[in-house]
Amino acid sequence: MKKFLLFPLLLLLSGCWDTNQAERMYYIHGLGIDYKDEQYEIFAQIVAFTNIAKSEQPNPDATQAEVGVATGRTFDEAFFNLYQTMDERVFLGHLKYVIFSENIAKENKVEPIVNSFIRYRELRYTTWAYMTNSPLDEILLITPIINKSITLSKLSDPLSSYNQSSRIRPIQFRELMIQLNEPSYEAKIPLVDISENWSKEDGPDPVYTFKGISILHRDSGFKGNLLGDDLNGVQWVINQTKRSDVTVKMEESEEQYTTSTVDEVHTEIIPVVTENKVQFDINVKLVVQTNEILNQQKMAVLKKEIERQVKQEIEQTYKASLEFDTDIYRLSEVLYRKNVKVWKEHEKDGKIPLDESTIRNLDVELVKVKGERITSD
Repeated sequence: MKKFLLFPLLLLLSGCWDTNQAERMYYIHGLGIDYKDEQYEIFAQIVAFTNIAKSEQPNPDATQAEVGVATGRTFDEAFFNLYQTMDERVFLGHLKYVIFSENIAKENKVEPIVNSFIRYRELRYTTWAYMTNSPLDEILLITPIINKSITLSKLSDPLSSYNQSSRIRPIQFRELMIQLNEPSYEAKIPLVDISENWSKEDGPDPVYTFKGISILHRDSGFKGNLLGDDLNGVQWVINQTKRSDVTVKMEESEEQYTTSTVDEVHTEIIPVVTENKVQFDINVKLVVQTNEILNQQKMAVLKKEIERQVKQEIEQTYKASLEFDTDIYRLSEVLYRKNVKVWKEHEKDGKIPLDESTIRNLDVELVKVKGERITSD
């Protein structure tokens, strides 16, 4: 009899009353954050997972995502105003990326927003961070080419394309927080733009493109953007570069160019301390793959021209970064890590003063050419 009385109580204990039904929630996949007229503006990309689950190719007739917008005097108030337009509970645990506008950076509000984000227990430090000066609502409505799942876009999964072409390195919240808080650091955030160099039957097919990097400092905020050829040198001074390309001219003819694939980059930065000055020696070693069939003399020319071109790009990027007082190659950090006592003697506002003579020696060496085929003529 006692067992019979206890049975209904056991049924009550087996329930999960505080859980939320997955189909009764909205999932934010991407966020855009702007600041204008003293108001925060939040653009939330809601993804319909029912249309993309278990398939990389969603239903072409189904909506992959919608974008909602809300404003507020504070970042949190903007979020609560966004909640008021929702039909269901919002879940942030699947947030893949955040795009900051240049206005946010210029107002030096990136770090406070990141600090607010990490207080949400649902959010992860692996969220990707981007900058843009394009309309946020347009960027968040872009879908990948040939209608692939929006969860596989360049912003959601940047490492896929980065492993093939490593010109601009993506950054996650974890690293961004380090770069905005540690001494000698400046954050380098990919600058996102909209490109229309793809087309389909009914017209242009807009896609994401990384057109540069934005430089942020924890105190001075937004410092500037590196764009175009001024950006090329960064990839040769970081060991995280997976794969890139270098094009050189072989002869006097305007058409005589060759492109080689850079498979490995090994860089060493060595501080050189004298009584009154700190300088650096930079040694870059490259492993390159080429499909060209050249004779021995032309192969020697190819190696020489690749070394010259990479060295020129490193120098050009460094000079361009000095125009807005940026330590693009983290030379101050190298000194901080290797000799903090000397760093303390020379640092001003967290970094050592830099000029064109700070790089004492720059040596670029092509140590191996894969696929090297030399003819006898």
